[in-house]
Amino acid sequence: MNLSRFYAIGQIEYCRNFIFKRNFPIHKIFERSCEIGLWRLTANRISELFGVRLTKQLRGKLGTVIDQIQHGHHVFRAYWKNAFLKQYEKFSTLLRNELCSNNLRDFGLRKGLEHLNAVRTKFLAITDRFAALQAQWLNVHVDFPLLQRIALPITTGSVYYAGIKIHETRIIRLLEVLLHGGNNLGAWSAKHIHQVILESFQLTEKAYGLNQLRYDLRKLKGHGLLERDGSRYAYRLTSKGFQVALLFLFFHKRLCGPLANSRFHHQPHPAHRPQSKLEVAYYKADRAIQDIVDLLAAA
Repeated sequence: MNLSRFYAIGQIEYCRNFIFKRNFPIHKIFERSCEIGLWRLTANRISELFGVRLTKQLRGKLGTVIDQIQHGHHVFRAYWKNAFLKQYEKFSTLLRNELCSNNLRDFGLRKGLEHLNAVRTKFLAITDRFAALQAQWLNVHVDFPLLQRIALPITTGSVYYAGIKIHETRIIRLLEVLLHGGNNLGAWSAKHIHQVILESFQLTEKAYGLNQLRYDLRKLKGHGLLERDGSRYAYRLTSKGFQVALLFLFFHKRLCGPLANSRFHHQPHPAHRPQSKLEVAYYKADRAIQDIVDLLAAA
């Protein structure tokens, strides 16, 4: 008897892992990609991902779905014939794109083990297109709850730090002083910062004492917005502190302040609008707020 042995692939999976240092960005990216994928990944896009032409003779599944399996773990799937692309979180540090096939003939491939390299090349191109499409969709501004997170108290070891709220006048004044160029170069001591605040905002020591300033500096340092200059008791903003300080100040002085004044005190006449792009943006924002108010009133 002329006997032989032949190994073939019945089901094959090919995955690509995107590794992150923290779980927070993985969850946000996956949550957003699921929302966009269900809306944007239509039949035509799925056929483009798999590199085939969409015809009426197509057999099998063609669509997207989100499955929820054990312990609330979600998986995004895009089906095509006997194959599907799926995306999910793995081990809290991986975002995995995985392509599964139950019939390699759908891709014009053979299922023998000697054809594994051709399968890898084909599947690599498909996962590349899927990752590139998601990168294009996710290249937008998304919600980041910075103000909510920084307003919560934190505990580092046995040390408790109170939260920082955007409406605190003391913090706004302190951040504005810390943005001074002299502080960035050589750092300032607590007494120097205290003196600058009193002179800049015409305050008395009774209205804002040195101990109150030290308490505010301790909060900023605990949240990673402030750092000491070596071993000296002099302070400067960190890179994160610069961004948060600018965000707080621009929100109060350039965005929230003018809009609140136009809504509740005095609204400029639209016929006498100055030639300013910033003023045009304020008018658009004011109209948008009014439209939302009207819609809520109608509902």
